[in-house]
Amino acid sequence: GPGAARNTGIRSATGDYITFMDSDDEVMPGTLQKMFEAAQKFNADVVHTTQFSYALPDEEGNMPLQLIDDSVLMFRNDIDRNAYTEVTLLSDDFDSRLEDWKNRRINWHVCSKMIRREFLLSNNIFFSDMKLAEDMVFCFECLFRAKNYVIVPGGGYVYRITATSLSRGKKTSAHIIKAMKSQIGAVRKMSSVLKDIPFFATNPDKAVFAIERVLNDLEVGFVRPAFQELGEEILRSDGLMSEFMRENFGDNAPYVEFLFYELHKNYEPIIDYMAEMNDKEKWEALAKQSQENEQGKI
Repeated sequence: GPGAARNTGIRSATGDYITFMDSDDEVMPGTLQKMFEAAQKFNADVVHTTQFSYALPDEEGNMPLQLIDDSVLMFRNDIDRNAYTEVTLLSDDFDSRLEDWKNRRINWHVCSKMIRREFLLSNNIFFSDMKLAEDMVFCFECLFRAKNYVIVPGGGYVYRITATSLSRGKKTSAHIIKAMKSQIGAVRKMSSVLKDIPFFATNPDKAVFAIERVLNDLEVGFVRPAFQELGEEILRSDGLMSEFMRENFGDNAPYVEFLFYELHKNYEPIIDYMAEMNDKEKWEALAKQSQENEQGKI
């Protein structure tokens, strides 16, 4: 998985700073230089950009190989809500950092970061074996271990929406189980991380909140939308859910499985944000609206 590959990269790298890319994406020219200059200026442990560009397929669904060509339609999107508008060195007030993380002013996408390699090694910060949202826990640990954490507004990371991206949104019982295994892994990893950070060790209620937030993001991002699409009958049909429950809850498995189905049958419908992320039509509509807004300013 990506976490294991990235861990190999961290251990093998020889440069001062590390940044990550998904294999089918690109970075606009000058982006890494801008981030590195901010890192040098503030002696940063982490530099964090706040914006992605989404490259869109053409009418036949084909994606140009060179996404950074100006002729390619792209839509800029702030991934941090109410993001910072100027280069900012965060204070060492962890209550403030937690509030920013809670309100998503600081995102958990690892591809928007440049991180000092020695900072990662000296703090033993590596990706867990979670199969989903492993970068959320990784970025959380970076945020609360970094002395100098710098926000750089905007950004030139280009996310490519491809057929592979779309396939990630297909729902199966295995998809739900992968998310629930990641929830179990998140509790273990977050518990280990939080006990070693003095701020959370002395504020156990905030440690509990942080764990619950990660669990909830996995729930609303993956588990609940998949259940909403598949339903109880399909999930029960292949026996994978019952097997998962037995492996993790032993004699309590029937009761836990009962609770799972009863809760999820009675939840209010939820928007599938992960599916929207890879919805070509959505981004085309947003790009069109963005263009119209720009033309209206002229």
